[in-house]
Amino acid sequence: FLRKAPDAAQAAPTMPAVEAWVYDITQGMAKGMSMAIIGKQVDLIPHTGVIVYGKEYFFGGGPAVSDPGMAVPLQPAQKLQMGETTKTKEELEKFLAEIAPKFTPESYSLTTHNCNHYADEIVKFLCDGKGLPSWIVNIADEALSTPQGASLRVMIENMEKQMRACMPGGGGMNPFGAQGSAGVAPPAAGAAAPAAAAADTTELKTALDEVRSSKNATEVQRTCLTTLSKIMQNVEKNPNDVKFKRIKMENAVFQKKIMVAEGGTDAMIAMGWGPDTIDGEDTWVYADDHVAGAGTYRQMIDKRLAELPALPKAAPAAGRGGYMGGAAPAAGGMAGMGGMGGMPGMGGMG
Repeated sequence: FLRKAPDAAQAAPTMPAVEAWVYDITQGMAKGMSMAIIGKQVDLIPHTGVIVYGKEYFFGGGPAVSDPGMAVPLQPAQKLQMGETTKTKEELEKFLAEIAPKFTPESYSLTTHNCNHYADEIVKFLCDGKGLPSWIVNIADEALSTPQGASLRVMIENMEKQMRACMPGGGGMNPFGAQGSAGVAPPAAGAAAPAAAAADTTELKTALDEVRSSKNATEVQRTCLTTLSKIMQNVEKNPNDVKFKRIKMENAVFQKKIMVAEGGTDAMIAMGWGPDTIDGEDTWVYADDHVAGAGTYRQMIDKRLAELPALPKAAPAAGRGGYMGGAAPAAGGMAGMGGMGGMPGMGGMG
């Protein structure tokens, strides 16, 4: 008798697929602002999770695992098909336990030992040496290779730190602990909002020190600090008005008065501003849980503004007289804010 040939599916069982989900931790800000900040185009700054066996494996304060798409509070910017694996889930978990001591918060480095390097080791193990594309593994070093990249490095580190803090189980070091599939849990009913968001001024102090450093000319410092003060004054006085908590990234006033100053963008992030996309446009959005600290932030800015020397008196224009009352605006005032009122997209600066 002739024996029936086995079906192809029986002869070659389907092997588990391996995917790399790439998230943009800047949420579009790198694409919109990188050319202006560092002089080269960077479309995204990646965080990578590896999808296999119906789970997502990633670095989140240590080796971690979750249901796909629940690892970080972002949508994947790209989903890369890395191939198939002959490894079993048990073999992967044994491998992850072996490399866990190498990937800790203490050993973390934005450029040489980050979440993408962790994902790259997983993919290489699963796919017989084939790792992630080099643009993912080396992106931090390449994106920050210009002199201007130093300020962007601090900004990215802060964003990544905030993102890891939002990861389910991100603070735990158990690589295979159940971290749920519900994403970031909402605060319990009646629970107080975290006080740290409004109270922590350490990063803002560091950013303001940068603004006031010799890297910026005195008038660049004055313009940046005055603009930051006005932004936070608007939030402080109008805490429930959304228009004062949104600023379009492409706005020329913002770019000329804050982005050009070393430490200006870092100060925005330290105060609770973060990148988002609103109606298809890259926008700075102020976090609601930082509103309570708006007054404190403004006072810190005004204090640094008062340290600047007084503005020189302007010579009277021929036939027009000088300032009304004969005096120049006092230091720390709103001089140089021309063009701020009614500027489209400057919700927090109008």
